Amino acid sequence: MSRGVIAAPAIINIQGEGFTMERALSPQEIRYYALYWDRVVIPGNNLVYIGLPDEELLIESGVIERPRVGFQGTFGGAEVGHAFATAQSMVAEKLIEEDKSIDWVLHQIGNRLNIPNAYIEQKHSLRFELVNLLPVPSGDIPIPDILEFKERRAAELGELHQAIELAYLEALRSPDQDLGHAIAIRELKKSIENLDAVANERWERTSKFDFAAEFNLDGGRFAQAVASGAAFDFFTTAFTMPVGAVAGGIAALFRLKASYGTSFKPAANNTTLAFLSHASEERIIVK
Repeated sequence: MSRGVIAAPAIINIQGEGFTMERALSPQEIRYYALYWDRVVIPGNNLVYIGLPDEELLIESGVIERPRVGFQGTFGGAEVGHAFATAQSMVAEKLIEEDKSIDWVLHQIGNRLNIPNAYIEQKHSLRFELVNLLPVPSGDIPIPDILEFKERRAAELGELHQAIELAYLEALRSPDQDLGHAIAIRELKKSIENLDAVANERWERTSKFDFAAEFNLDGGRFAQAVASGAAFDFFTTAFTMPVGAVAGGIAALFRLKASYGTSFKPAANNTTLAFLSHASEERIIVK
């Protein structure tokens, strides 16, 4: 199955009766989306449209899609700020419902999901984090190079997605302190090391992105795995383990934590609820 992402165009902070835009997506974050997903949809709106670096080229080459949501009426202050998350949620709801040939996920850059009240519900979820792990080329790498690498290394990228899902399932089935020795965790480590090796062969400068996925414990394919409540109870206290050395000696972690809280309602029956990612300058690796 193809993988699609509905991403926010910027990091928006609501402040009282107004809002601020921390920043738009960076060129490197766009390359992150282009590399790890088959379809990249970044909604805009008619109140405030946030452009992206090289947007026309990205659209013309089919790397991203930018549907625009039209709002009617009078908007001001915080309402305009909330419109970004509302537009993203509206487009995500439509795609999840209409195009079931693609495994769609909601994605935002940062540490916390911003979802409008109309699109949230309380669910049990398992937060699965890979810290300092996913290689992403620098923002000055030409988009055609990204697409060529993505096509040529489709096997490694596919193995990574599969390894993440299998490691998650392994954790649910066997929530114990021997998790670090589980076959699925070893395969995840191997998959990341393989991808990291080929990325470093291809590009002179990469960053390590954090990757956090919210998996659904109340629906989707894995609901029965936690029917007894054992896995949920175990992971309410974070389980963290190293996954081995990464280029440059950067510490890398695999982390799991179960919680009960806000999730994206249109994805109620999906295995994956949403994704978050982040990268900082301290994680840049130069060969």
